[in-house]
Amino acid sequence: MTNSAAGIHWAGPAILQKRLENTYLIGIPLAGSILAAVWIANHGITLIDVSAFAIFYALTGLGVALGMHRYFTHKSFEAVLPLRLVLGASATMCFQGTILRWVADHRRHHSHSDQQGDVHSPHVDPWGRDVKGLGGLWYAHVGWMFDGTATDLEVFGKDLQQDRLVMFFVRTHWLWLAASLGLPFAYGYALGGAEAAWSAMLIGGCLRISVLHNVVWAVNSIGHSHGDEDFPQANRSKNNLVLALLTFGDGWHNNHHRFPRSAFHGLKPGEIDVNGWIIATLERAGLVWDVVRVPQQRVAAARSPVGGQ
Repeated sequence: MTNSAAGIHWAGPAILQKRLENTYLIGIPLAGSILAAVWIANHGITLIDVSAFAIFYALTGLGVALGMHRYFTHKSFEAVLPLRLVLGASATMCFQGTILRWVADHRRHHSHSDQQGDVHSPHVDPWGRDVKGLGGLWYAHVGWMFDGTATDLEVFGKDLQQDRLVMFFVRTHWLWLAASLGLPFAYGYALGGAEAAWSAMLIGGCLRISVLHNVVWAVNSIGHSHGDEDFPQANRSKNNLVLALLTFGDGWHNNHHRFPRSAFHGLKPGEIDVNGWIIATLERAGLVWDVVRVPQQRVAAARSPVGGQ
């Protein structure tokens, strides 16, 4: 196989940097999640813990879906500065790398989806070799973060390097990782003192991050292997209700691959898209504009074998 796909580093320091970053981004919350399991076994779980998990899962989950994905990657809408700051902060708090790296990886995924060069396909690795079954799922879920490639930021993230707000969050990345754990700690302390603070940090911080990690990674693995295809395409993206519920609407992945810039991933009745509902509400409030919508005629035409290609 040849290293011919564009926008990829096939050797060099960028690969080592990727591996080191992913080691601490995954390892820190994973270690805390193990401690959380021990804590729960010995102390049980409280309403403070459950509410901390729910609140910060929603905050960072929407940070990934609305911030990293629909706003920074695809520019599905424009937003006022205070909202951009909130999206940037909540996105960076998700322990999935900087906005710059996340966006570049996702753009590379769209550029080479399920083909040679894809970041995380369960069907083919970046070198074009077939990966199948559980091995393919594992590669798309976790393995890609430690492979021998790295996305070229000059190809897939050059515009973001000129964005002062994005680069502010890149420079202050560690601050927002600390906040992702510190805010649940402060929440627990305010409601129940020191013991509740540690419990909320482990459960609403570390465990919540690890769960969200796996939910987002599942869009890469399960979202390209299990579900329905409303739109025939060259890639193997799927619509998956469970993933849609866990990601606030980003599990309608087949829809998204057909219309990547659409602010709305749920394209027919019954496709729950909380992210889309939030965008529509913010638009009515005047906080976002230039919302990308796909005309229903285009949606209907794309469902035919000819229109979907």
